[in-house]
Amino acid sequence: MDAWKDFRSDSQQAFAYLYDRYVVVLYHYGNRLTPNRELIEDCIQDLFIELWQHRHQLGDTNSVKFYLFKALKRKIVKRLVSLRKNASELFQPEAYDFEIVLSPEFELITQQVSQEQKERMLLALNSLTPRQKEAITLKFYDGLSYQEVASLMAMSVRSAYNLIYRAIDVLKTHLDKVVLLLLAIYRP
Repeated sequence: MDAWKDFRSDSQQAFAYLYDRYVVVLYHYGNRLTPNRELIEDCIQDLFIELWQHRHQLGDTNSVKFYLFKALKRKIVKRLVSLRKNASELFQPEAYDFEIVLSPEFELITQQVSQEQKERMLLALNSLTPRQKEAITLKFYDGLSYQEVASLMAMSVRSAYNLIYRAIDVLKTHLDKVVLLLLAIYRP
């Protein structure tokens, strides 16, 4: 990652590139964790401020996207825990409602699918648990590896494989092969 290396070596241009490259992706990821837009925006801003402040202490990374996803998730969860503690509510990491937000491009693709298939697709997606939705989205929509999915979701790689396999199995029971293929091959 040349931009990451340059950023760590004080390049404001590389920092701006990283921000421009990932801010929208991070926002969409954060929006899957919480609907609180202000909280997401604050966490992303805090993340980039801290990245700049600690750039000399940061190490190399094989995936900037994964690194940023993990850091943002940690910030959002920490902020949600803090907010819920203030409201005398305990936060269970497994209890958050992970929402799948489909892009406009995906909507265009699905317009070509019959209404019945659309209804079956929504039924299939809604039949997944929040953890399955998160794993499927991270793996196929965001393009992360099984290792990265496991790390982000605080589970073993084997558990990530199993979770994704079970989610695909659930989707198979609801969808025909054409719609399943559309879901599997589409990436923004």
